[in-house]
Amino acid sequence: MGSVQSRRWFLVPGVIFLLVIDMVPLVYSLWVSFYQWWLVRPRDIRFLGLGNYLSLAADPAFRRSILVTCTLTFGAVLAEFLAGLALALLFAQPFRFLRPLRAVIMMPLFVVPVVGATMWRLILHPEMGVLNYYLGLIGLGNPQWLADPTMAMCALILVDAWRTIPFMFLVMLAGLETLPAELFEAARVDGASWLQAFRFITLPLLTYIMLVAVLIRGMDVFREFDIVFVLTGGGPGTATETMQMLNYRVFGLGHMGQANAIGVVTLILVALMCYLLIRVVQRSR
Repeated sequence: MGSVQSRRWFLVPGVIFLLVIDMVPLVYSLWVSFYQWWLVRPRDIRFLGLGNYLSLAADPAFRRSILVTCTLTFGAVLAEFLAGLALALLFAQPFRFLRPLRAVIMMPLFVVPVVGATMWRLILHPEMGVLNYYLGLIGLGNPQWLADPTMAMCALILVDAWRTIPFMFLVMLAGLETLPAELFEAARVDGASWLQAFRFITLPLLTYIMLVAVLIRGMDVFREFDIVFVLTGGGPGTATETMQMLNYRVFGLGHMGQANAIGVVTLILVALMCYLLIRVVQRSR
């Protein structure tokens, strides 16, 4: 018993270090969010209380950024989940010719987001982009991928899904390979079809892993910045201006109090989303 307690003391320095690097910036950001503080007037700091938060609540740009962020998060995570699950089910089959393709599918995961977004910006170029070139050959016109509000959001979802479908695929495939084969053999003996085995065996046993993967990706997409910044810059207009892009713009204007208030609200929304998904995960277990 004493040895176990002594081992716990070795965790204290790490816990203190994590609390310092996490809690100190968070508390400082929360403190700044209660003040009116412009970088152009660093000595003119006035306490506003909840003034920054109230102004954000009345700001239509902030409400629109929340809607844009939620749309991007839902669309990207849904596309990644469905594509990752489909690929995992395909590669779980005993086809030897598919094994070398696993490394190819994993390649986008190792591309730096800024590099990937820059590459896709060239691919989606209306005049010089290779995608529009081939669409024109088959008579599908010349879509303005980054100039139309709806198409720009679709482009963001496409690029984010392209980059992180390998993550979903890897997690789903690892979960499928841990499922007991005896259950599927018994289902085949009982005359169950592939769809019935997937519905009544695979999905219930894989639900926990699926929800954990969705939780991780949901947190990442909600805080997405680099892909949005490089690909659309929040445009056209403010059609793809997420909360992180709005925070970047406010910070660039020097409004430190409001910028930190946006960061605190983002943290609260991410925490709320994580809490709801964790509750679903616990129930699934």
